[in-house]
Amino acid sequence: MKKYLLVSLVACSLLNGAGFKVPEQSSDSVALLNSNIATNFGPDAAYLNPANMLFLDDPRHQFESSFTYFQLDNVKYTHYNGKKYKSRKSKALIPTFHFVSPEYIADWRFGISLVVPAGMSMRWNEDLPKATSKKFDLKVMELNPSAAYRITDNLAIGFGLRAVYTRGEAIQDVTSPLKAYQDIKGDGVNFGYNVALTYKPIEKLSLAATYRSKVDMKLKGDTDIKAPAHPSGDFPDGSYSGKAKLNVPLPASLNLAISYEIKDTTLMFAYEKTYWSAWKELNFDYPDATATHSLNPFFKAFDEPKVRNWKNTNAYRFGIAHNATSKLRVMGSVVFDEAASLSSTTSFDLPDTKATTYGAGFNYKFSEDLELGMSYFYQDRKKRDVKYYSDKPNYPNGAFEKGNAQAINLGIKYKF
Repeated sequence: MKKYLLVSLVACSLLNGAGFKVPEQSSDSVALLNSNIATNFGPDAAYLNPANMLFLDDPRHQFESSFTYFQLDNVKYTHYNGKKYKSRKSKALIPTFHFVSPEYIADWRFGISLVVPAGMSMRWNEDLPKATSKKFDLKVMELNPSAAYRITDNLAIGFGLRAVYTRGEAIQDVTSPLKAYQDIKGDGVNFGYNVALTYKPIEKLSLAATYRSKVDMKLKGDTDIKAPAHPSGDFPDGSYSGKAKLNVPLPASLNLAISYEIKDTTLMFAYEKTYWSAWKELNFDYPDATATHSLNPFFKAFDEPKVRNWKNTNAYRFGIAHNATSKLRVMGSVVFDEAASLSSTTSFDLPDTKATTYGAGFNYKFSEDLELGMSYFYQDRKKRDVKYYSDKPNYPNGAFEKGNAQAINLGIKYKF
């Protein structure tokens, strides 16, 4: 079977307002929309803030497994001439896993997480959008072992290794004036790191900072390009079947967070900065291509770099958790997120926009060993006016209409 490689690693995010990054990686983080950085209620600390592993209430082994079902509604686009287009709905079921050890060594705890830090699926079946974005599938899995060290009773640091596996497929389908086609598939494994710090100046106040490094997702695979010759011989056939390479960043992110307990209620806030400016252009490398291929305008269009010049974005995450009883914790949250792309570089492969997201959920403790969590969020995706920098007719010049994304999560925590 051919490997999977992406024409554009950034289709439409299932979750995030900006780009294709997925921050929420547990039942609590879906309910709290990742505002739970300064305080964690379970083993998701291993990923969200490993320093917090040393501030968890229970000193035993802690395990969490959860599944999140995501749905992105049809993306609706209106062209400048009034013609309307609509993508297919995107759906995905995403598993996550977190584990935290006891202090096998005094003042140390260790963790490991298996998460999905990015991912999307996009389909356009109509002629205009499918010329550049007929199909985009991206699957990203990250294995993140971590460790935490207690410096003092109220100060801890954490660090981890990011091992990121990426697999994807993309298709472009041009139907006029001649039929041209591209199908690219590939995969890759790449690495990064994360660091964290938590400081509790008083018992009920927690301050935290986390940094997750950029991972250059270097994908290698194969492509099949159908680029026909001109019927009158004005240009040669440019069809290509061979190797392809692509390098796209999974951006670095910085979180600064605070939480404060008031009796049975915990108030949380996290500011997240994502460094999307690392992405300057989308550029493919076809090692086996020749000068003759470049004489064909279809091959040249598939091959030419696509300007991105994305900007860094800010997200503001507000959360609240309340212990309604000794067994039941209820949670709510809201996030305000910016768009990473410029209106001149927003295309059908990623109709990026700013968004406001609302989350809610609960966690129920059946016993001292077993807990069940359920959470939900609704994302309101704003209308986006766009005019792509290229004057070629296959790119958007109009508006992506308002849309929405939803997710529901079911998770289990177990201690032993």
